[in-house]
Amino acid sequence: MISSVGIILTWFGFLNLIVLFITSNKNLFQTLVRVNLLIHFILFCTLEIALFLDDFSLYYIANHSAASTPPLYKFASLWGSLDGSILLWNLVLSTYFYLYIKFYRASVELYDIKIFASILLFFSGFTIFSSSPFSGCVQLASIGCQDFTLLPFQDLVTSESGRGPNPLLQNHPLMAIHPPILYLGYIGLVLPFVIATSELFNKHKDENWIKIAERATYFPWVFLTAGISLGAAWSYEVLGWGGYWAWDPVENVSFIPWLLATAFLHSSKTQIKEQTLINWNYVLACLMFLSVIFGTFITRSGVLISVHAFSNGNIGTYLLIGLLIFSFLFIFIGIRNVEYFKTSNKVENLLGRSGFFVANNIVLSASALIVLIGTIYPIFYESFFSRQLTIGRSFYDILIGPLLLILVYLMVFSTKISRVNLNLKTWLIGYQNELNISLLISIILTFYFRASYKFVLTIFGSVLLIIIIGKNIVKRYKKTKLQGSYWTGQISHLGIGIFTIGLILNVTQSFSNELIISTGDIVNFGDKEFVILPPYEEIKEEKNVINLPIEFKDQEKNASLNIFKNSSQQAISSPAVFRSIESDTYVTIKVIDDDKFKLIFRENYGIFILWLGLGISSASFLTRMRK
Repeated sequence: MISSVGIILTWFGFLNLIVLFITSNKNLFQTLVRVNLLIHFILFCTLEIALFLDDFSLYYIANHSAASTPPLYKFASLWGSLDGSILLWNLVLSTYFYLYIKFYRASVELYDIKIFASILLFFSGFTIFSSSPFSGCVQLASIGCQDFTLLPFQDLVTSESGRGPNPLLQNHPLMAIHPPILYLGYIGLVLPFVIATSELFNKHKDENWIKIAERATYFPWVFLTAGISLGAAWSYEVLGWGGYWAWDPVENVSFIPWLLATAFLHSSKTQIKEQTLINWNYVLACLMFLSVIFGTFITRSGVLISVHAFSNGNIGTYLLIGLLIFSFLFIFIGIRNVEYFKTSNKVENLLGRSGFFVANNIVLSASALIVLIGTIYPIFYESFFSRQLTIGRSFYDILIGPLLLILVYLMVFSTKISRVNLNLKTWLIGYQNELNISLLISIILTFYFRASYKFVLTIFGSVLLIIIIGKNIVKRYKKTKLQGSYWTGQISHLGIGIFTIGLILNVTQSFSNELIISTGDIVNFGDKEFVILPPYEEIKEEKNVINLPIEFKDQEKNASLNIFKNSSQQAISSPAVFRSIESDTYVTIKVIDDDKFKLIFRENYGIFILWLGLGISSASFLTRMRK
């Protein structure tokens, strides 16, 4: 029953989008957009209801949920694999469509509606013709379902028990939060693409399109920042390797749109205030969305192996076709507007505000290109040489690290800058106290940690950035409330400065050791002493948990192995983490052999500072909400 209802309603939504695409009735399209949102919301709720009812006649539920799955992870199972995640994708996209016509719409010739509808048709088509989460089960497997049908009113078979979600997706509550927030950011970058392409397709251009595009980009950027941060936290808490970012392909393809969106938020201001970089802003507005399609291809096609790529299927070819179609639209409109792009003013003051924004864009775009090359190069290498190749984190650290340092100093010098060229002498005199304090702190920390010159340069720039912005905030707050895009940028930069300090501490000071121990052993790691207590086992409906209590001072935490019953007995390690402001002690079980335990101890410096910086940057949007 639920299968047939879902399939029919999906088809109805698809037909509604076709009508929306072909209509020229300006009164009708608003109704159709609302109907589209309602349909996708009902589909979302229907699948969630089916998940909680354990309707194993649905192919998706039989293979990605189980009766024993806890409610929170049952709810999150909707986006745990390809079919369900596309349903969430379409719901978020439909929501943005509705918000766009309500708050952002500027075109009077319906080009934007046509483009938006075509994007929705593209993704809805995949659900219709290939992978619907409402497909019914027609052939059982030993666990779950073997084969499915995309037709309604078919005789379906029901599995006795579902296969359950991927173990990594049911081992931490963040999986109920991280993907939807990431999707809100990821998919929201469709807005600047629609605004830019539709407005430039229009013969009668509204010069305010860049303001609308900039405003429409900001909140997806916030969600994307928060989503990436929560993903890093999930990796830190669940995967058990002691880190938060591994330059994994799926991590990379979420980072590329973020870099491009950050560049656009800066360069768009030069067009708004000085009518410069018009062509470049158009390119960025389009590349953001195209990088999202490319990232989805990497995530869902299975062309690259990733711990984050929880599903694959036949969507790869489909996405490549879509990438080609929308890339053609981007190029066609760009060629059509060559004369318009020539009206862009030149950047005259290279050491002025626009010059610093250009430098910012060069650094961010270069970073995006490096990440892109590092991500796709293994694909081409394997195609030509029939051997797998992995790009290690050293590649990114060597190339991205210096660019991050340059970015920090660009933020320092651009904190208070006018349109005219920077007077370095005046700037140095004006910030003499801040420079002295930053230098003193850098020297103290360098001697304390016995660090290198790279550490000194990074700490100095980051501390200087924090002090200057902090002083400006205190000074400005006494006169007026902090509000508007300027202070959004300042607080975001403040968070990046704090984050950079945590990052450099983590990269340069962290250390680890692998130890084989027994119950009752006292472990000395660094300057800390840990006591290993007797293990015990918890028997739960969905999994067995082997807990190894570890005592440090007056704290006791468990390092655990989680063995999920419906997932090929795969064991997932959960670390014991002893937290402090300076560092985390991170303990992971690697192997249990009788009464012997192989544990990995890792001292992670700067973690609290790193999370604090990311939190401040993500919260910077509050200054824009105050009017």
